[in-house]
Amino acid sequence: MENKYDVIIVGAGPGGLRCAEILGAAGKKVLLLEKKEEIGPKVCAGGLTRKSIELLKIPQEMLSGSSRYIIFRTKIFRTKLDFGENFIHSVSRKDLGQWQLQRLDQNYVDIQTGTEVQKIDGEKVVLQDGRKIEFSFLVGADGSNSLVRKYVGLKTLLIGVAFQYWIPKKFDEFEIFFDSGLFGSWYSWIFPHNHITSIGYGCFPRLFSIKKARKNFMKWIADEKIDLSAAKFEAHPINCDYRGFQFKNIFLVGDAAGFTSGFTGEGIYQALVSGEETAKKILNPRYKCKKIRAIRREVWIHDMMLGFIMFFGPFRNIIFNIVVLATRNKFCARYLLKILT
Repeated sequence: MENKYDVIIVGAGPGGLRCAEILGAAGKKVLLLEKKEEIGPKVCAGGLTRKSIELLKIPQEMLSGSSRYIIFRTKIFRTKLDFGENFIHSVSRKDLGQWQLQRLDQNYVDIQTGTEVQKIDGEKVVLQDGRKIEFSFLVGADGSNSLVRKYVGLKTLLIGVAFQYWIPKKFDEFEIFFDSGLFGSWYSWIFPHNHITSIGYGCFPRLFSIKKARKNFMKWIADEKIDLSAAKFEAHPINCDYRGFQFKNIFLVGDAAGFTSGFTGEGIYQALVSGEETAKKILNPRYKCKKIRAIRREVWIHDMMLGFIMFFGPFRNIIFNIVVLATRNKFCARYLLKILT
């Protein structure tokens, strides 16, 4: 490890790795810091849509699940959407991280795992062993509880929580289940992987108490007769409070910036795009970051949809039933999925 780098990236998730890949390929000296001992593993359902696959050109054999179908359900109605080709995918976060890691030019990218940043001191980061490393640019890709975000003085008020069980069994279909009585304005999911399945739910604790959400989620699992005897439980925060991504020579990407959709929970694509756009902005200060504006526009639409659903309060299930019925029409189904994904 050297004493000074062109760019220091804190966090080796999808966004940090994508940023490091582009900067390294351009010949910038990059220090990539990851506090965990291994790059990749993270609490995440691992859902991907086609745009993430296309952006990274992820090989099909690396995916742990793919389907041309997705099922939308309420207590009353069930619609199975067929897109004619694989549209929704799942991936192991460990496999994705390791695959991205292999794409880095290690002649230019210095990778340090098990290395935590304790604080930021002007143009230097201070590591847990006291070493100070100087940077020209700093990128915070360090998740929902970002140290870099705190350093630039941003508050985080709109934060969600997702919890899931990993079931050691592959379910047949990707499913989304809506029930206002149980999940308020949000939904539960079933995401199959190769030999396991993620079954989970998310909400905003400020609007829907975690205790109540967990209780209702367990009731739904019991109603679905899902066996949790060998399941592994996980929970993690989701930062949806976007307040900017560039602060002079400091950038935020992915969850650190709050790019995740508060309605769909999708965050991997936003992390990849923001990591890529940040790298391009560092390389060319005049770069316009149009993709950042595009993902912000998409998330704004999701926020409006969520606000619309929340507004209907006790009548939300009527909206959910109408949506699930409407998706039986191929045009409506494709339009909705285009908005959401």
